[in-house]
Amino acid sequence: MASNYNPFTKRESHGRLSLGSYRVLVPLSWLLVVVVGLYYTVHAPDDVKHGHKIFKQADRHTTPFSHSVVVTGIYWVLLLLSQLSYVYHLFHKDSNIVTATANIGSHFILNNLFIFAWILLWTRNHFWGSEIMLIANFINLHTAYWRNRGLPALVHLSAIAGPFAWTLMALFWNGAVAVNSNGLPARIAANVFIWVIFVFGMGHITATQDALLGYCLSLLTLGLALKQFAIKTIALQWIFAFVIFAVFFVESLYISAAKYSGRDILFRKLVHPSTDREREPLLNEPSGEAAV
Repeated sequence: MASNYNPFTKRESHGRLSLGSYRVLVPLSWLLVVVVGLYYTVHAPDDVKHGHKIFKQADRHTTPFSHSVVVTGIYWVLLLLSQLSYVYHLFHKDSNIVTATANIGSHFILNNLFIFAWILLWTRNHFWGSEIMLIANFINLHTAYWRNRGLPALVHLSAIAGPFAWTLMALFWNGAVAVNSNGLPARIAANVFIWVIFVFGMGHITATQDALLGYCLSLLTLGLALKQFAIKTIALQWIFAFVIFAVFFVESLYISAAKYSGRDILFRKLVHPSTDREREPLLNEPSGEAAV
């Protein structure tokens, strides 16, 4: 009975009240992020003395995990636009698609609330508080990622893969700002920790054959590589970042090609169960006179 009151439980169907709530709260939470994000992209906080705009804050604190403002901005514009498709799927004619979409509604709303809180803290120099928001959101999205497999591609991309990839990268970016990592020991540590992103990303991409997550991570890693090259030309961080970007991108292309051609990750031809069921009567049919 407790699961009936748990908004994060995966359900086989949703009642009218539950579905109606998601159809209202999901777009409202999305709009909250859009409005607050746009405001703090253009304006600094008025209620604190040394607050800064979102991207101005990023430029003020260059670390071994700083990202290109241009690439990050493009990523967020594409992500927010793609999330309109997630809202659309809540009103889909297919009840199975609506149910699958609603099952991650609570995770999506919570993600938007965490991003809202992160923006408020980040722009006001509360970097440890903003890091806590990212950790909490990482747990939220990681849970949603593994609980909800087989979603429509646009739903998975906009509500899970896209936010999940950004939160993973932001954990290192925000964390580096929080500890003020600019010295040589910090850069050496960053040369090691960047491979945590690689191992974690490749583990998820390969285990779930998730090309969409791979494309998201590759774009963000490209932003990391470009920024690190601009910060310090003679350094390992941008080289590592470009290598990781290339591996993520090539792996994602490979998985996409395999799926498009109806093959698995080892490029073996997949046999669909429906094809086997259609052939089964023929395989079991007696031959010769016994079949008459």
